[in-house]
Amino acid sequence: MPFLKYEAAMNKKQLTQAMAKKLALSEATTKPVLDEILQQLHRALAEGEKVYLPQFGTFELRYYLPKTGRNPRTGETIEIEGYNQPSFKPSPALKDAVNP
Repeated sequence: MPFLKYEAAMNKKQLTQAMAKKLALSEATTKPVLDEILQQLHRALAEGEKVYLPQFGTFELRYYLPKTGRNPRTGETIEIEGYNQPSFKPSPALKDAVNP
């Protein structure tokens, strides 16, 4: 499988512009819609919910357990607290779309 090198990532402004063009709407109309989608995604994850978007994937939190580590400078043993990490699992349809 060839490795694809991407020059730049699409940023939020470019995504808003692409959505506006595709939907034949103004950017001023499209931006609040995108902002609301992102806000709802943040809220759902903050409340511990999974967000499943068919044909795209699932956003969820993964909890990492507390563990013991070492300070690399002093060698002192330290406790690392457990934490939640947002994660994304792409759907099979998305995987197929990016790997034709």
